[in-house]
Amino acid sequence: MFCAGVSGIKAQIRTQPEPLAGRKQTKEFIARQMVYPAADLETGKGGKVVIGFDVDEKGNAVNHTVISTFSDGASAEALNLVRQIIWKPGTMNGTPVASKGEMEVVFSAKNYSKQQKKDDGPVLPVLDKPCSESYRIFNANELDQQATAYFTADGMTFERYISDNLVFPDQAKELEISGKVRLTFVVEKNGRASNIVIEQSVGGGCDNEAIRLINGIAWNPAVADDSIVRSRLERDITFRFGERRYFEGNSY
Repeated sequence: MFCAGVSGIKAQIRTQPEPLAGRKQTKEFIARQMVYPAADLETGKGGKVVIGFDVDEKGNAVNHTVISTFSDGASAEALNLVRQIIWKPGTMNGTPVASKGEMEVVFSAKNYSKQQKKDDGPVLPVLDKPCSESYRIFNANELDQQATAYFTADGMTFERYISDNLVFPDQAKELEISGKVRLTFVVEKNGRASNIVIEQSVGGGCDNEAIRLINGIAWNPAVADDSIVRSRLERDITFRFGERRYFEGNSY
């Protein structure tokens, strides 16, 4: 007696699109970036908005649509937020493929009010030019004016900020780790950093500390064609055990 064979049949392993910066960091960015619809905030109305979209094999997201919502204002804001997210494409057996994605944006008037009262983020710059309506991300060679760090304190510079605020992680101290964390990120049109990705890791808690530092900085956003646009930056933050000089940076 023989059993039917299954040779030649290979299981198809498929993964869905994921935020390039990871779910946790993306959720935190949405909480910081959200502008709660005024009418819903006044009444305390909240709920979930689910946004669907298509992601091609290169990670480009298009065709954003509202799958479910609780108000028109929340729909508009959720679409705005999700369009700022960069995605890793879905895969089939490890190969990037075009696929559909979904993102849930939660609106809680209570949590939003708490977030506003925390006031622990950087002071954002006052914009002196109109913002482009496009979500396109520009590279340095396409810009009339590149994004620069923005500080309200006299004499503060990017280098000084890093030196003054870097907290050398305990694990890195214990292991006497030194090295360079390389990050890429997007400067949004309001001056916040988003989509922070570790391109070169050090470990020992240094990666998370580098992300914390970048999130703590506001930026004068980039300008192209006399409009404020989204732009991409790269920064290296160097951790040297036993030293106070931690920063190196460049843009592209």
